[in-house]
Parts: sequence; C-alpha cells; structure tokens
Amino acid sequence: MVSVAVAAGVLFVSSGGPSEASRSAAATTTTTAPKATTTTTKPAATTTTTKPKTTVTTKPVSGVAVRPGESIQAAVDKHPAGTTFVIKSGVHKRQSVVAKSGNTFVGEAGAVLSGEGVAVFAFAGKNWDNVTIRGLVIEKYASPLQEGAVRGGGGSTGWLVEDNEIRYNQGIGLKSSTGWRVVDNYIHHNHQMGLGGAGSDMLIEGNEIAFNNYLKEVSPGWGGGGSKWVHSTNLVVRNNYSHDNHGPGLWTDGNNLNVVYEGNRVENNLHAGIKHEVSCDAVIRNNTVVGNGFGNDGWIAGAGILVANSPNVEVYGNVVRNNNDGIGGIHADRSPVKVCPLELRNFWVHDNIIVMNSGHTGIVTNTSHPVFTSWGNRFDRNTYTLGSGQYYKWNGERSTSEWKNAGQDPN
Repeated sequence: MVSVAVAAGVLFVSSGGPSEASRSAAATTTTTAPKATTTTTKPAATTTTTKPKTTVTTKPVSGVAVRPGESIQAAVDKHPAGTTFVIKSGVHKRQSVVAKSGNTFVGEAGAVLSGEGVAVFAFAGKNWDNVTIRGLVIEKYASPLQEGAVRGGGGSTGWLVEDNEIRYNQGIGLKSSTGWRVVDNYIHHNHQMGLGGAGSDMLIEGNEIAFNNYLKEVSPGWGGGGSKWVHSTNLVVRNNYSHDNHGPGLWTDGNNLNVVYEGNRVENNLHAGIKHEVSCDAVIRNNTVVGNGFGNDGWIAGAGILVANSPNVEVYGNVVRNNNDGIGGIHADRSPVKVCPLELRNFWVHDNIIVMNSGHTGIVTNTSHPVFTSWGNRFDRNTYTLGSGQYYKWNGERSTSEWKNAGQDPN
C-alpha cells in the first residue's frame, strides 16, 4: 500500500520502501530541474553518460610513429614543440614522457603504456602547455600517493586528455591542473583514486570513474575513492558516471571556489555520492545519485549529496534515491582557511526528488553557531518518498510535521 499526503504544497509519499530491484538498478533517467524562482540558470547538458570508448579508432592521424621498444621521450626530445606522435599498437614498457608545448600523443588501437609497477609516471608537464593525450591504455604506474600516472603541475596548463583507459596505477590515475579538459576517459581500479587535481578552469566531463581504491589500501576519509579536487576555482564536473568506488564518488575538499556539479550519475560508492567539503560557493544540480554512503553511518555523513562547512551552496533538480542518507549539511568547528569562512551558510536545497527508506535529510552540528536560524540554511519544494519513521535532522531528529513546523519545505 502507498499513501500520499499533501501538506502545505509538499508531496509526502509513504510506502514500505522501493524494491531491492529498483535500488540496485542503474539510474538512466535524466533529471530536469523543476520550475523554481531562482536566479540559477539550468545547464544545457544534463544527460547521463554511458561507458566511454577507451581507444580512438576513427580517422587515421599522421605524425611521428613510435613503436614498442622505442623511447617516446627520445622522439619528443628530437622533434620541436607542437609535434604529433602516433603511439603504435602494442605494449610500450616503462615509458615516462615529459612533453613539450602543443605535443599530441595519439594511440593506435591496442596501444598500451605500462609502467610495469616500476615507472613512476606516464606523462607529466614541466611548464609545457596545450598537450593532448588520446586513445591510450595507461596502466600499472608506480605513482606515489597523491600523485597521478598522468599529472599536471609545474605550470603545465590547457591539456586535453580524452578517450583513454587509465587503470591499475598505484596512486591517482590522473591529476589535472589549470585549464585541463578531462573528457570521455574510462578511469578504473587505481589504488588510491581515479581523479584528482588543483588549479583553475578545469573541466571534467563524460568520464567513467569506477572501482578505485579497490584494494582498500587508502582511508576513504583521507583520500581514497573516486575523485578529489583541492584548491580549485571554476571547476566543472559534468555528465560523469562515478560508481563502485571505495570512498566518495565525486569530492571537492579544501579551498574550492565556484564549483559546478551537473548531470552526473553517481552510484554505489562507499561514502557520500557527491561531497563538497571545507570549500566555498558551489552549485550541485540535475544529478542522479543512488545507493551511496553505506560505509559511513551516523551524523548524516552517508548522504547522497553532502555539504560540509561550506557556504553558499545551492542544491537543486537532483534525484537522490536510496542512499544511506538523503541530502545533508554538516557544520563543525574546522581550522580557518584563506578563501572563505568554513561555515554552513546559505545552504539552499530545493526542487529535488529524495527517496529514503533509512537515514536522514537535513543539517547537523556540534556547535552553538546559529546554523538553524540566521545563517540562511533552508529546504523548500522538495518531494520525498519515505518509509515509516523519522527522516529529518534539524536541531535534532524530526518527524515530517516537526520538520515543517521548523519552517522547512513550506511550499
């Protein structure tokens, strides 16, 4: 039996909970933001993603051929900046390449760069810009924790990394930097996490990020899981499929400003699905977030979408279904940083679809700060499908009527 109650314009649906089949099925529905009186603009692209291609097999590319057994670095050193290199089919062992500006590296079908557990990185920059890496399998590099098999830094900006398969590397699969575009890669089974990085104006789009930290070697609370970006400005994370990572699915942690998460599909990650922590302004919109957070019980930390000690975050148009918790905000005492006050202020959660048969939606704090009064945190126009029980946190655990009496979801 399903009963539906409408109170003050909010739809509350009570049932015995969705079936196990619906919980485990892949979410393929594109979420559209409901009408809302908000100044935020709906994104143009919000479709969910399928598994990206891992190699490029379309039109041939002309360039300097590098065959297995030949040194890619020697070829780079021999030719000027802007040269295109065609990495021929086969296994290229223990290759570490410091590129020049404008270099393009394109893999033929079956081209594999293998670090064999010895070489520390596949590609790195050293003040070289606008490098393209496409169509390669990059695997088994001995990158240390917090470093990528493909890595930015060193003043290397504007790289394009697309249509690669990046797998079984010991640290981070790919660590991006300023102006990087990371597009349509399959990034899986890396020992720490799939993606990371720092810098401004990074675009992370259309990637599949899966099964990272699969050996459970790295604490998810410290830095294991699908992805984590730090010290970024104007980061866009769009239309990715992040699933089955041992940690958070998509995570910004520390001094990130003006982040947009949109159109992502985030499923079955051990910790929170989308997590914005000790950072600043963000928009989290039109994502589908299912089955996350069951390795992080208590204090709403297993939320499908979690915002912790971060001001000016708007969350809308998302489908958040059958996670350990729904949509959560946390305010705790944290060390100060330079970018913005680490406070849960202006947390604006509206026009989402939230399905819960366990856990809570709302805000928790262990401080005496005015989180529930003058800091502008609020929920409205959300639609809930709930089991029986108390599913809200607002200065304590609340029933539906107590949640509304506290001024939440009045419409």
